[in-house]
Amino acid sequence: MPDTGVNIPLELLSEEAFAPFGRLIQFSQHPEDPRFEVVIREEIEPWRIAMFRVRQRTAERLECHPTSMESFEPVSGIGVLLCAEPHAPDQLHAFLLDAPVCLYKAVWHEVITLSDEAIYKITENKEVHSEFHTFPFPVRFQITAPMK
Repeated sequence: MPDTGVNIPLELLSEEAFAPFGRLIQFSQHPEDPRFEVVIREEIEPWRIAMFRVRQRTAERLECHPTSMESFEPVSGIGVLLCAEPHAPDQLHAFLLDAPVCLYKAVWHEVITLSDEAIYKITENKEVHSEFHTFPFPVRFQITAPMK
């Protein structure tokens, strides 16, 4: 498969930009208790916490979980979260993954790294069903110094 790449602008995480895909995990403006706030709740399914190590610099496919939300919480490294809405897996958005987020159910996603590796804490349902969407060519990002 030829590596033709893809031109996707890297977006910074914000509530507005990320809203179609999920939520940022952060305190609200005026929480009832300033020390503790439940920001996302899944009532029906049991869940799990895991560590996720990313070493790939390209993405060849996206994944979605139709019945589970999934959080990504940065631990180390620098990564990019590729996202697409459930009905449009080829309309990619790329976010610098530098803050905790929670993806909605059925959102297409993949994480690649810009550093040697990136590590994320993830939470998701205890049992997760995955579906995949393969790209016709790999998706990669290259950070270069500005031209002088």
